[in-house]
Amino acid sequence: MFLRNYWYVAAMPQELENGALLGRWILDEPVLIYRTADGEVTAMRDICPHRSARLSAGERDGDTVRCLYHGLEFGPDGTCLRVPAQDGTPPNGLRVQSYPVAEKWRLIWIWMGAPERADENLIPDFHWNDDPDWFRVGDYMHLDCHYQLLADNLMDLSHEAYVHRGTIGTDAVSETPATARLDGEHVTVERIMPGCPAPPFYQKLKGYDGTIDRMHRIHFDPPATIMIESKSTPTASTEPDDGLEYRVLCAITPESELSTHFFWAVPRNFNPEQPVTEMMYQGSKAVFEEDIDVLNRQQEVLNRMSTGSDWQNIHSDAGSVYARRVIEKLLTTEAQAD
Repeated sequence: MFLRNYWYVAAMPQELENGALLGRWILDEPVLIYRTADGEVTAMRDICPHRSARLSAGERDGDTVRCLYHGLEFGPDGTCLRVPAQDGTPPNGLRVQSYPVAEKWRLIWIWMGAPERADENLIPDFHWNDDPDWFRVGDYMHLDCHYQLLADNLMDLSHEAYVHRGTIGTDAVSETPATARLDGEHVTVERIMPGCPAPPFYQKLKGYDGTIDRMHRIHFDPPATIMIESKSTPTASTEPDDGLEYRVLCAITPESELSTHFFWAVPRNFNPEQPVTEMMYQGSKAVFEEDIDVLNRQQEVLNRMSTGSDWQNIHSDAGSVYARRVIEKLLTTEAQAD
């Protein structure tokens, strides 16, 4: 089950370049997304109502999408405009369901629930991704696991000491207790690490050769939007330029019960130079690839052994447990409303 009356990221703008018809499964439903000639993004169910062919496998004629099974044509709002060899206006039964979409923070967002409830003011705050004072990198990744496994991973960064020991992890992350707080539907996890060794990636980025004061603050909002604040400075340094600060913006969109779309960005407010940008991109990508390897293997175990009900929680799980409780409660509320 998935929460529907929320904004999910459906695509990155560059995926819609050159007239692309992007087909993507979201919440176990096929969705067609494309950009019209006037620059607007549209989304509709990626199924031709005639015989269930995928419209994303069709072709464009301007803003019209033609199904390449029997040639039916549809406008960007899902209206069937033409049926070959059939006179008159096509019946309303051939109309394709459309979805509210919005382009904000350099991402394409979709609302899969009741259209009348789609308020763009509810789109999560990712403003760092579109702020000229922050220098961004980002990408899309696909995971073969349930979306909550990725949320669990991002809510408990103690795994950095083991999964990412060659990049951003040190023992300080696993040995320093974190505090978790539940505020309504919002979960915050904070870990303060004074006087700890700099991880290898930070040494490479900023040349840190001594201890640093390091902080992680993780914010979760349902259904699966996570923003991580990361700040580090050399211990006892008073030079602002010595600091290393960035955000990790994570938009997690379920594809199905066993697969997930992951849209990430890492904006920073230091060293705008292109070599640093490339280093941030490659370093962030490598870290997430390490996570994905662990999570895909975890899902394989769950598929074969169904051991999830036997999990034993430890202190560092508090944030992810709070987040799962929020989702469980909201799913019950949505089901009752339906």
